[in-house]
Amino acid sequence: MQTQQARVDGGAAFMRQAMSSGRWAAERLLAATKAGRHLSLSELRTCDTLRKDEWKAFDDTLIAEGVIRIPVTSMLLSRGLSVPIPNALGKTLFEYEKITDMEAAVISLDGLARGDSDRQEFSLSSIPVPIIHKDFNISIRTLSASRERGESLDTTQAGTAGRLVTEELENILINGGPQFGSSTIPGFTTETNRNQSVHGTNGVWSDFPTKTGANMIADVLTGKTALQGDRFFGPYGIILPGNYDVVIDNDFKADGDQTIRDRILKIDGIEEIVTSDQMTDDEWVLFQLTKDVAAILEGEELQTVQWDLYGGMAVAFKAMMIKVPLIRSTQANRSGIFHMAGTA
Repeated sequence: MQTQQARVDGGAAFMRQAMSSGRWAAERLLAATKAGRHLSLSELRTCDTLRKDEWKAFDDTLIAEGVIRIPVTSMLLSRGLSVPIPNALGKTLFEYEKITDMEAAVISLDGLARGDSDRQEFSLSSIPVPIIHKDFNISIRTLSASRERGESLDTTQAGTAGRLVTEELENILINGGPQFGSSTIPGFTTETNRNQSVHGTNGVWSDFPTKTGANMIADVLTGKTALQGDRFFGPYGIILPGNYDVVIDNDFKADGDQTIRDRILKIDGIEEIVTSDQMTDDEWVLFQLTKDVAAILEGEELQTVQWDLYGGMAVAFKAMMIKVPLIRSTQANRSGIFHMAGTA
């Protein structure tokens, strides 16, 4: 991440006045808005309070802590299932189009039979693009004392803030986000058109060994059949809750040489299984690993911005990023998501 001191067009006088106060972020944002240009979060940093190495310590900690609890987000990003949002600070909505299919092709011997005139239809949809953030602050005396003793700055708060921000992205991805006006952010377990079912024979997977490995395979095949019925043929990923993670590491059969996890991954089309503690116990999701089903909108990476408080006696920080899940279904209400919860 960028750690160099930002520059403005207003000259040295403005630099001396604005960079030492809370005016800095507001001035930069207003200037960018009036000029109609992109403004990155890195421009909002006031590097006169924190030194370059201190910014680096904060950023490294944010990154290190921020990758701990985002297995589903990481799975999507590692597969390139992301959509960039240019100038994300200037956009509060992401719009996309849903497209209909066309009627079936005509069959004739001479090609002269007249088919129905047809055209595809498009409908506009949108989701909010919020900023996910967590604030914290440091006393200027604490900062000065760390420099006086030659000790490194305590980055515990930065790490915790970064973790909370990224965990919230994972939570929205699984459970959906808040409503902004008339728009909501759907998640895997809240998307309106998702395929749904209850656990089959012998109930939930946490009832192992009453719920056998073969019963679990049957549940997965129920999900795969539902997705293929909606014309989603893979590849697939599975999201499990925390209480299923150890269960599927049991032997598929007594004294066997493969686990339940191994056996699930041998089902054609299933490529990956991840466990997320944001998933409710005894619920799980099967979904197609393509952008038309699930992706991450990427605006700004996780980073910190800073401003002064109480006349400079404290330094306030905001760990923030602009990323949001994009969970979609077709205009015909077909979905590449299968959600299993509950029992018959």
